[in-house]
Amino acid sequence: MLVLGATGHLGNAITRELLGRGCRVTAATRQAHPEALAALDVEIVHGDADQPGRLAAWVPGHELVVDAAAPYPLTLFQSATASDRAPLDAARRRMASLLECVAREGAVLGHVSSYTTLARPEREGTWAALEARARRRAHPYFAVKAAMETMVLEAGRGGLCAAVVNPTACLGPWDRRPRGLCVVPLLVTGQVPAMFARTMNVIDVRDVAIALRAALEQSCFGRPIALAGHDCRTDTLAARVCALAGASAPRLRVPARLAVAAALGAEAGWALIGRPSPLPAIGPLLVLDSYPMPPSAEQRALGALPRALDETLRDAIEWYRRIGYC
Repeated sequence: MLVLGATGHLGNAITRELLGRGCRVTAATRQAHPEALAALDVEIVHGDADQPGRLAAWVPGHELVVDAAAPYPLTLFQSATASDRAPLDAARRRMASLLECVAREGAVLGHVSSYTTLARPEREGTWAALEARARRRAHPYFAVKAAMETMVLEAGRGGLCAAVVNPTACLGPWDRRPRGLCVVPLLVTGQVPAMFARTMNVIDVRDVAIALRAALEQSCFGRPIALAGHDCRTDTLAARVCALAGASAPRLRVPARLAVAAALGAEAGWALIGRPSPLPAIGPLLVLDSYPMPPSAEQRALGALPRALDETLRDAIEWYRRIGYC
């Protein structure tokens, strides 16, 4: 089994889940010496999946390919690289290449998408729906995620065996993103000065891995599978993280839309001097785009019910402390 993005948060959880089930895993990564894979019994292949011919070299010999490295833009104001200037075109080219390689090999594809591609709740009012539509048009993240999922589902209608899972915000261990993009250690070390109150859904990254593995085993192909964990207010969640870590929670509260506007303004300011913002606006935008979400019928049928939230938070705090983030 080939896992693309095996050193990422989701990819590492999926790799560990497959190994725990006795699978032989080939882990693909751009990193020359990936710490995330150091203790795992995997075969490692190095390189950039976006480079021509790379996927064609990796996919043969694998019955299953998990795409946990699907690209998405973090910033609204793009940098100078070709893929950043045209993230939607780059994502489509990469996905077309991946689908072609998987189909040629006769393999099964597991694709990790996003809750943002799902239909929003019908109970939302007109203003909320219009606001969500404007958000999704303003930032390329949403279009990129939707385009890749559409391509996978279209390939499925053409005969490709592909499972698609759509998790909400992921928490838990094995996250090695840059520290500035990890909210838990920032909260624990008092580097989040203010919070806003917005109901969102969070899921343990390990539960996402369990659900994807079960979907592949049960041949749940051709349709998105929504994966949800726990509904909670962002300020309440932050307070719980800090309580479990023995830290002080942020006391200041700001309106959610003001936080997003400030993040967008900061991102624009950094872009003027040719540098990416240390705190991209996509994080607050995704929180603003979230909504209460119970586990779907498909998720329950897979037996991937969410574990206790405190377990997720404790394990996340312990992980970030182990790697020196807090």
